[in-house]
Amino acid sequence: METDIETSGARRPGPIYLVRHGQTAWNREGRFQGQGDAPLTDLGIEQARSVGRRLRRELGDIATTPFVSSPLGRCRHTARLICEAAGWVDTAPMFDDRLKEIHFGRWEGMTVAEIEARDADEWAARSADKWHHPAPGGESYEDVSLRIAQWLTERPASTPTLAVCHGATGAVLRGLYLNLPPDEILVLDKPQGVVTLLSDGTETVLPGDPC
Repeated sequence: METDIETSGARRPGPIYLVRHGQTAWNREGRFQGQGDAPLTDLGIEQARSVGRRLRRELGDIATTPFVSSPLGRCRHTARLICEAAGWVDTAPMFDDRLKEIHFGRWEGMTVAEIEARDADEWAARSADKWHHPAPGGESYEDVSLRIAQWLTERPASTPTLAVCHGATGAVLRGLYLNLPPDEILVLDKPQGVVTLLSDGTETVLPGDPC
């Protein structure tokens, strides 16, 4: 893979606590979000809070822990709810454009049925090669992998990082960390309401804490 990162030995990043934003209205409706935005649903709000409670149990006080988030609104809201639920009253993430969701161009806000009706040929081309073929006016997964690989190489080696991002971006991040080939990255699940811990070359899913 063109974007493999070195994750062995001394250069392996420290643990990464990875969170996908809570469910949004467009998630619920099956719409492509990309770098557009939609508000969190009531379920999404509770997912973020449950993740915050779990992160408090895992990390305690994060005054010295790098906390990074996509700048898109659904991640900002999720990060704020995490801090409230964890009791991190003086904590706020740094925002990094490299953690933004894959850009779906003119398909953002549309369902698959709407895309197929409007752009059948483009949809078929992208479906045949999702890694390299972008949505019209958008990004390919390969494009996303380049910015995520750069972000990963900057993670500290000895301390954990907390990151809030998106479904596709998070899958690429996990796949690069685990050194998966593109075809395996493309079929990774994209859970919400959990923490994915990337550590020592493996991943562990940590469920959110109920009230």
